[in-house]
Amino acid sequence: MQRLQRRDIQDWLNLFEQQKQSVLTAVEFCRQQQINVQTYYTRRRDIRLQRTSSKFVQVKREVTKVESYTEEMAGDLLLKLGNAQLSLPTDINPHWVAAVMKALGE
Repeated sequence: MQRLQRRDIQDWLNLFEQQKQSVLTAVEFCRQQQINVQTYYTRRRDIRLQRTSSKFVQVKREVTKVESYTEEMAGDLLLKLGNAQLSLPTDINPHWVAAVMKALGE
């Protein structure tokens, strides 16, 4: 009875590269190398997943600082941001202001 050959990751990577460099399909290559085709495809998938899932990608988030201030003038609330300004009565419904701000933020 023939004993099965155990291959490590580097052995499989070498086999994948050999198949890629050859003119043979994966099935033909496996037949020539006496490798089970299902095992070949399974190892290729597992090694690819293992190599891609272990890569950590750090994403740097940019934070934009917005400075704003309020100033009361003649009983109104004056909001300024850059060249824009919004004057609102001080007794305005805060839910309305929140709805407007949410719409502007979209």
